[in-house]
Amino acid sequence: MERRLVGLLGTTAKHVLNAFLRAIRAVVVTGIIVAVIVAAVTEGIGAYLTHSFPPTGATHLAAAALAIAFGYAAAITVAIEEMLRALIKTIELVVEESEKLAVAAVKEAEVVAGAAAHEAGVLGHAAVGDAESLGRGAAGLVGGIVGGIAHGASNVEHGVASALPSHHNADGN
Repeated sequence: MERRLVGLLGTTAKHVLNAFLRAIRAVVVTGIIVAVIVAAVTEGIGAYLTHSFPPTGATHLAAAALAIAFGYAAAITVAIEEMLRALIKTIELVVEESEKLAVAAVKEAEVVAGAAAHEAGVLGHAAVGDAESLGRGAAGLVGGIVGGIAHGASNVEHGVASALPSHHNADGN
């Protein structure tokens, strides 16, 4: 179980680091590409509007400012997207590994429950055997008591009957 958790942490860390490197590359490449495109378009529009091929210094300044702003905005957008993508991938990985751990835990619990049920059956069978032997002993004891009471009652009845006058008259004594 612990080995799987350590493996999960290692795999998750690997995915996060790979996502971080991919995000850095994507941020740099996107920022540079957008900055170059915006600067070129701004220079082209500046040259067209001023009717001078080497654009003026103000056009260069505007192109640089727009290139930095748009490049930064695109880079940050890509960075947020990559962070969210890495977070979602990490969550999916954790859920997948958690499901595997849950299945393994259920199987282990079933094995333990089966062993406990078997042990309970063995103990129950032994308890029934003990109860049967105690029951036979108790039945013998109760039978002996009941037999003794019945024999004693018979003796008492015979003694009472012999003491009664009607009993003597019937016998002729």
